[in-house]
Amino acid sequence: MGRGVGSPIAALSALGLLVASSIPALAAPDTPFWLRAARAPERPDGEPGASDPVGQRATWIKRGLERTRQGRYDAAAKAYAAAIAAGAAAPAIYTNLAEVLMADGHLVESEARYREAIAVASASASGDPRALTQDLALASYGLAVALDRDEQPIAAREMMGRALALDPPTAVLKIATLPNGDLFFVPDGEVFYYLGLAAAVAGRRADAVEAFRQFLTRAPGGRWVRIAERHIVELTRTRATTLADARPSRGLRLAATGTVLATGGLAAPLIDAAWRDQATLLDDCLDGADISGARDGIRFAVELEVDGRGHIAGVAAKVPSPPGEAFARCVEAAVKAGLRLRAPVPSRATHARTEFIIGFPSADGAGYR
Repeated sequence: MGRGVGSPIAALSALGLLVASSIPALAAPDTPFWLRAARAPERPDGEPGASDPVGQRATWIKRGLERTRQGRYDAAAKAYAAAIAAGAAAPAIYTNLAEVLMADGHLVESEARYREAIAVASASASGDPRALTQDLALASYGLAVALDRDEQPIAAREMMGRALALDPPTAVLKIATLPNGDLFFVPDGEVFYYLGLAAAVAGRRADAVEAFRQFLTRAPGGRWVRIAERHIVELTRTRATTLADARPSRGLRLAATGTVLATGGLAAPLIDAAWRDQATLLDDCLDGADISGARDGIRFAVELEVDGRGHIAGVAAKVPSPPGEAFARCVEAAVKAGLRLRAPVPSRATHARTEFIIGFPSADGAGYR
């Protein structure tokens, strides 16, 4: 019976080689798996010497990709760890390492590597902004799935919301459904788990159920089958209850939210937590908004300036038309008057950008339109 584990892996052509970083060679029993792996990597024939660090990195990355395609996740993790030890510092390398760790069942360590990928991408001041956004989205998708499989549903939904704010149409995931692309999942069908979780968080229950069923069809007996089946049960039960016992809300509501930038004293998760704790803050603005003529959900952003005490010093809503300037001014007033942040003391000032997707719940409660 197949294990049915999988991961999206960025192909060699998509992996930049950035500034060198060092990883200590540790071997104690309580040392994380990926650092133990770096201690004694599988050495390919003809490995470049220390005088050729670029060649070393490329060799290990290529070996990691080969071992991943072969389903040899332990060997792939060793190769990616060796690439990082040799100085590979692109976000995609950390994401690849995180993915094969998850594939091999090391969820906690996988989550840590995803967070490092997000941190590296967030800190990068060079390169193509679109590519960096894709790196952030891919790492956020992966972390959401790892948290979901690690029985952390609230954290998983929050992280998936951030991924969707970066990539509302799930274009990054859909690239993996194309044959011979630069992004692939192993084994076949794993991408449907990601699409299922994304659709569930976005409120598109019918799409989520279909994606999870596709996953089960293509990966029977896999490691994550039980959790996928549970998602289907929860999604179908929630829909049945909504249809039978309540009339779905027809008002404009938030479909996804995520802080995509935070520089200064407050980290993005703290800002996300504040929005989550005050989820109804924008309801009055949404009730009065007019997005007639918009067929799909609307995306907008709120930029915050926060002083060192955690007080909102400035708010700017970046809103398309529709819903227009009146909605933007309403959002700015509501946020400045009502959003409360828990800032560490003492702390530096913070600039943050949170992105939102809004839409109307569909008639059958299966999503947003």
